[in-house]
Amino acid sequence: MKLSARGATYLLVAAFSFGSLAVQAAESIPVERYRYGAQLDVQKVLALHEEPSADCQVVSARMDYLDSMDQKRSLEYRKLSSSCSEGN
Repeated sequence: MKLSARGATYLLVAAFSFGSLAVQAAESIPVERYRYGAQLDVQKVLALHEEPSADCQVVSARMDYLDSMDQKRSLEYRKLSSSCSEGN
């Protein structure tokens, strides 16, 4: 079976994609999406991240934390941007 250059390129890209996903999965923790009313088990907040925005608007944010069993967790949620509290 002979692959065209285009087919070989697709195959190579697919192989690298799966390989990088495996490495990323091993290094990162799964991100859970917050649901209203969800019971959170937060022992210690490790980091807070949010999409940068110069305007006061709703943005995606993420909290990385340790739960009561010292397991790393990550929670994705929506919030008003930091610009809203800066008087903009």
